[in-house]
Amino acid sequence: MLMYDSAMTTECSQTASRVLMIRPTAFARDNEAAETNSFMRVPTETADRVQAQAVHEFDALAGALKEAGVSVLVFEDELGLPDAVFPNNWVSYHEFGSGRQPLLVTYPMCAAARRRERRPEILGAIARFTGVSPDHLDLSDMERDDEFLEGTGSLVLDRVNGIAYACVSGRTTDQALDAWAEEVGYRVVRFYAADQEGNPVYHTNVIMSIGSRIEVVCLSSITDPDEYDSVESSLRQSGRDIMEITLDQMAHFCGNILELRNSEGEVVFAMSKAAWDRFTREQQARLKSLGQVVAVPIPTIEYVAGGSVRCMIAELGGG
Repeated sequence: MLMYDSAMTTECSQTASRVLMIRPTAFARDNEAAETNSFMRVPTETADRVQAQAVHEFDALAGALKEAGVSVLVFEDELGLPDAVFPNNWVSYHEFGSGRQPLLVTYPMCAAARRRERRPEILGAIARFTGVSPDHLDLSDMERDDEFLEGTGSLVLDRVNGIAYACVSGRTTDQALDAWAEEVGYRVVRFYAADQEGNPVYHTNVIMSIGSRIEVVCLSSITDPDEYDSVESSLRQSGRDIMEITLDQMAHFCGNILELRNSEGEVVFAMSKAAWDRFTREQQARLKSLGQVVAVPIPTIEYVAGGSVRCMIAELGGG
């Protein structure tokens, strides 16, 4: 494995101007994934209709991001995998500065069916798209010991301060977190969280989003008072504004948004229309004051797969 000096873990930019998205060819409910994701629902439409709607929603989001000036690498899912539309769970990209090579990390996935999403040809496409040959840290062998860490679903990164926030769950285990932190050098702030019904939250990126000037977070989902204080204190020390959201807003994916940058260096907030509509008018005004909002309806993807816009985007630096 690669080993890095923890003194060099901060990254060049909090936000990316390049992203990877995987166009779905067999989008469907993944029953194995549903065992650890309480946000997923059983579809009422036919399989063909669900797939067609998912492709339409995907194309609308990719098109809107391109129109906003974000550079989008679209890769077709050629294997017919139900959750391929969520690449951020199996790969992350890191740019460090000081002449250090960028780093690609591939992750151990909880659902066995999702492990086929890790494809060498996609890693090659990323290298061509970014114009560099990044180092590669592969943690996927940890699956053999039932240790899991699902990329920037499990990890919400304060890239410029070298801090990773992680909600411990069936998809984010302590040993995998420790291994990632030791290899990459980030400091980890871990906690447990639950939704409105008391179900464990499956991924950290439905709870919180960290941008360049604002942190959107559902602190009320954190179940332990000491962990609540630890997360809040760490977030406040960053100097960013904190926008707190409610458990209801979290359930509508207000925490699952992502700040990007366009080719002009301007802020772009990517989110679903459902999330945007759930923000209060004051919260909407605050976000609009900080950058352009791209809010696209993706009801099928959210309802069937239990993930939203942030889950569909793997950042590729360039910020």
